[in-house]
Amino acid sequence: MHGEFSWIDLSTFDVARTEEFYADLFGWQVGQAPAGYYIGSVSGTPVAGFFEMPELFQKINMPSFWMSYIAVDDVDATVTKVKELGGKVELETSGPFGRVALIRDPSGAGFTCYEGTASSVISPQPTHGRWHWSELFVSNFSKVRQFYSGLFGWNFEPDGITPDRSCILNRQGRRIGAIQVASNDIKGDKEFWAIFFGVDDIPRAISLVNSYGGEMIYEHTNSEGTHYLVKDPQGAAFFLTATHPNRASTPDDDTMSKSDSFSLKWRSLIGLALIYTAVLFKLDWMWGVLFLFWVIPDLKTGTTCFIEPLSRKENPLLYWTVVVTWIVLSLFLLLGVG
Repeated sequence: MHGEFSWIDLSTFDVARTEEFYADLFGWQVGQAPAGYYIGSVSGTPVAGFFEMPELFQKINMPSFWMSYIAVDDVDATVTKVKELGGKVELETSGPFGRVALIRDPSGAGFTCYEGTASSVISPQPTHGRWHWSELFVSNFSKVRQFYSGLFGWNFEPDGITPDRSCILNRQGRRIGAIQVASNDIKGDKEFWAIFFGVDDIPRAISLVNSYGGEMIYEHTNSEGTHYLVKDPQGAAFFLTATHPNRASTPDDDTMSKSDSFSLKWRSLIGLALIYTAVLFKLDWMWGVLFLFWVIPDLKTGTTCFIEPLSRKENPLLYWTVVVTWIVLSLFLLLGVG
């Protein structure tokens, strides 16, 4: 329906490397469609596309990027409306799947309008390897509010929990996405539509991203949980979100073994045990163990948290100040200095 998210694809520099990476990360089976377009599928269901970055874009140093598609009733009418509302039309074209127009909103964030018969591939619940959510990161909500309301008939309501975040309601009043106001320290200097993918195992996914030459940029927490912004080996950014915490309850959830449930959060249980032991028995050196237990994963992932999330890449001075502080305090307590 008009104004609904329908498809995503990736413009990349190395198709073979991209196929290998996402097949390993998400378990995609990849097949080739017409005109050098590739389709990633999960259990036989198409979930996303990717293609080699056009030569023209490569010459102007266009970065690799994920693109959100939004369905419209009429591309021509939408293009006219975009111009009236202060947006910019970058490209209009037709292909075997329908008609599309690449749009930039008044803040500069890009998305694609799609007119065709293909069904939406967005997953209602976080599911491993599938697109679950799109969220706009901007510096100024008021700059784009009327644009999206006028173009798609969207309404907005405050998140209620996460500051400066508004949920997007479609014309039927259903939540379909969100708009998050964020500083450049968090989002960089560009406004962008972010793609959220579900994964079953966040630590494994982040480790795999790093092993391929990608990187984790920062953690983003909102009312739906904690999400992890990463870049693939070609530099395209997207979020990873855990499938289990947000998954709708099913009979299978009740049959999860106690050992499986324990293994999911064993670090937290050990941390709590250290705190209680240190307090009850007045063992100051155990606080040193706790600080080390806390900081070692932060060195691996490149993010830490002190009141708020801090990224090694985006906030290097604060990140290293906090990390070094934990290490110094740990050594101080373990060695019994003073």
